[in-house]
This record gives sequence, structure tokens and C-alpha cells, in this order.
Amino acid sequence: MTDRLRTAFLTALLLVLLPATALAVGQGRLQGDIVDANGNPMANVEIHVTNDEIGYEKTIKAKKNGRFTLLVVDGTRTYTMEFRPAEGRSWTEQVKIDTSKVDKRTFSPPSAAGPSAAEIAATQGANKAIDAFNAGVALVQQGDASAAKAKFIEAKDINPKMPQPYSVLAGIYLDEKDYPQAIAMAEVLLELEPDNPRALQVLYDAHAANGDQAKAEEYLNQLTADGGTDAAIRVFNIGAEAARVGDLDGALESFERAAELDPELVASHAALARVYFDREDWANVVTAAETALDLDPDQPEIQKLRYEAYRRSGNEEKAMEVFAEMAESDPEGLATTLYEQGRELFNAGNTAAAKAAFEQALEADANYARAHYMLGLCYVNVGDSAKAKQHLEKFVELAPDDPEAGTAKDMIQYMG
Repeated sequence: MTDRLRTAFLTALLLVLLPATALAVGQGRLQGDIVDANGNPMANVEIHVTNDEIGYEKTIKAKKNGRFTLLVVDGTRTYTMEFRPAEGRSWTEQVKIDTSKVDKRTFSPPSAAGPSAAEIAATQGANKAIDAFNAGVALVQQGDASAAKAKFIEAKDINPKMPQPYSVLAGIYLDEKDYPQAIAMAEVLLELEPDNPRALQVLYDAHAANGDQAKAEEYLNQLTADGGTDAAIRVFNIGAEAARVGDLDGALESFERAAELDPELVASHAALARVYFDREDWANVVTAAETALDLDPDQPEIQKLRYEAYRRSGNEEKAMEVFAEMAESDPEGLATTLYEQGRELFNAGNTAAAKAAFEQALEADANYARAHYMLGLCYVNVGDSAKAKQHLEKFVELAPDDPEAGTAKDMIQYMG
């Protein structure tokens, strides 16, 4: 593969990203359920929320099933929540919202004895861990990765049952190539949240990078066990990374697996067409390209690969069918394809075939400057100075700042 084609291939293989919950310091969302001492929902409880530091005050009402949602702009602060049931005594709780996710909690009236010392200590510890974690997120946003890492470790140590610090630290250690620590963090995360995809992904990446392919495959199988789009995207991303580092065999295997997991993932079929094109496997280029185009017809690059595969395999009839489709749907893209084809033929010394390709490119796009330039060179080679001059002058008119404009002007002056 030429450097130009390889660059284009790798550029096209951008990772397909899974949706993720972004870490944010500011906004906090709390989903609460209010139940009585027996665990039964308490309907229509009024909740008065305040924070004197910022002058915040809001009153909301729980639904009949006892559920309510509270959204605050500044989730880094502690809020006073007064619960006012229709019957019985009101009670107050101090709440700090975990901003790393939708914070789900259950609230109930305090018993006569009140909360135990252990319960108070646990609540205080959880709030301190959230403080440390949010401070770490803020430091990441400020670009201080080292201090952020220390805060995430602090949050983990304060509350070992809080999953978020392990998730972030697993990724940090993976980026640092500290694979044993990445594995350790991901394993704890998996204990706290079985089947957590983030943990499984880190465990796959860390074991694969550490050379333990058997373990890596074990976690990849867990990641993809349920099939579907998410699993296919994860496998596709593994293939894209393999392609990025030049491992096209590994990329091909992953793209094929992604296509099996989700036959409607367009990116996997398009990527397969590119890999097969690099291998000059024209039949499989056509199969993969046509599958991708059936799913999403608006892919000019894949249509070009399909055209080239038919042309290079000698199937001129099918190539002309695709040519006609491209001329109707993407004339500019067709012009580029024909120009590149003509340049390839010109460099191989086949002036007659190159001339025909450049003329076809100009039929698709009459203002394709470089096609005029190359057609001018073709006419120079066959001794037709008048037509050569005509196309070179058009090239200079369309692209006066092109690097070859000076050469074209010299040739025009020489021809008189």
C-alpha cells in the first residue's frame, strides 16, 4: 500500500465511540424514593431544598409512588432537604449529590432512636469520597493529571465501595502502561459492579498489551457475549486500533467478527472493503462494499472502491454500471476517481488510456483543474500543442496558486 493510500485508509478508520456518561463537577441529578419504616412508598411528600451559601431554595413534590427527581446546577455543595409528609412529622437530611452519575437514594423518616454512629460515619465518609472524586475531575479539566490521580486514589481509599474512582484509575493506569495496576483496579470495579463493560474493556486491553492473549480473549468473550451493536462496536474499535498500528491481519479478524455480531453496523463492512482492497481481494471488496452501500447508500468513498474493484478485476460491464451510478449521485467524487485512475495510467506510461480517463473526469466535472493540467501533459506527449495549450491555460485560470501553475505557464510560453 502506498503511503498516500495507507494514510487515507487509517484516516477512514476512526474509532466508533460508545455512548458514555461524562464526568462533570457542576450539575448534579438526584433520583429519590421515599418509603416508610416498612418500606412502603410515601405518596405526595413535599421536599424543601435549600443551600444558604448560594441562596438556593426550591420546593418539589414526590409522586404517588414516592419517587422524585432533583436537578441542581452546583452539585459540589451540600443541600438541606426537609421532607414534609401529608401526615406525620417532617424530617431533615443533609445531602451531597454524587455528580459522576444519576445519584439514586432512598429516604425514610428517622426512627425514634435516630441514626446510629456507624450510619452517621458511613454518610460522612461517602460525602468525603465524593468531594475527593469531584476535586479529581476538576483537576482533570484543569489539565493537572498528576494531582487528579492523587484525588481519585484518595476517594478510593476513603470509600472502597465507590466504583467511580476504580473506573477512572483503571483507565489512567492503562494509559500509563502500568498494566498490573490497571488490572487490579478493573478487577475491583468488576467485583463492585459485575459485568461492568468499562472494567471488562480495561481487562481486555491490559492483558492483551501484557501479552496474555488467553486472558484477553476471555474478557473479550464476556464483553461480546450478549451480541448486539455495543459488542460489535467494541470489537470494531479493537480492529481500528490494530489497523492504526499496521496489524491488518488483526484488523481484518476484528472487522469480520464485528460484522457477525451486528450485521447492520455499516462501519465494519466499510472497513472490510478497505482492508480487502489493500489485499487486492476484488471479489470480497465488492461483497463488503455492496453490503455497506445497501445499509447506507451515501458513501462515495466506498462506491469508488466498488468501482475500482470491478475495473481492476476486469469486469468492465459492472464497472460501467457503477460508473453510471456515480455520475448521477456523486459527479465530483467520480471526477476524483477518474483523475486518480488517469494519473496512475500516465505514470505507468499509458498515455492513451490516461488521456481517456482525464477526459471522462472533465465530463463529470468540467472545472477539475488538475484534470486539465494532466490532460495538457497528455497532449504534449502526443505532440498536439494546440490542445495542450488550451488545457494548460484552463488549468492556470482555475488554479493560479497551484504548485504546478508555474510549470504550466512555462510550457504555455514555450509553445507560443
